[in-house]
Amino acid sequence: MPAKPAWFLRLPEILETVHALRTPVLDRTMFERLFEVRRRRAIQLMHCFGGYQTGRTFLIDRLHLITELERARISSDYGFEVRRKQRLAESLATLERHRTATRVTIPVKALPHPSLPADVRLEPGRLVLDFSSPEDLLSKLFLLAQKMADDFEGMCRTLRPSAIEDPGEAAPST
Repeated sequence: MPAKPAWFLRLPEILETVHALRTPVLDRTMFERLFEVRRRRAIQLMHCFGGYQTGRTFLIDRLHLITELERARISSDYGFEVRRKQRLAESLATLERHRTATRVTIPVKALPHPSLPADVRLEPGRLVLDFSSPEDLLSKLFLLAQKMADDFEGMCRTLRPSAIEDPGEAAPST
């Protein structure tokens, strides 16, 4: 069978429709509508699934078609295609989220003075940051990163607990 076309991922839907039909055979026109393919492709597929020609009409036994479609649906090819489509959809969703994030404009300004704004408070083991929007949050986080880059040692002193034990003091023994 040729490369997996769009109808391949619609196997469950196609199977449901074929099960609902009450005719013993399907002709080429019904097959075209069911698989959403054109005449030539319908004839090719009907041959692949065990169809036959009577006079000038192509037919396929409905029960035989159900058996062949069930076999295709439980095949590893079908599982692979479903997983491939899921991975593609997830990749596209990730790309769309990334594209949305890249459209956000973050106002960035150089630090006018060595201290952080009043709504950014750093304490040992704690960061308190007030913001009004996602863009404002990102802007303040950028300012914080800028401050860390400009005065790393000073920021480290600010962030370390002030009550550091003197290594010369021995711990009481019990």
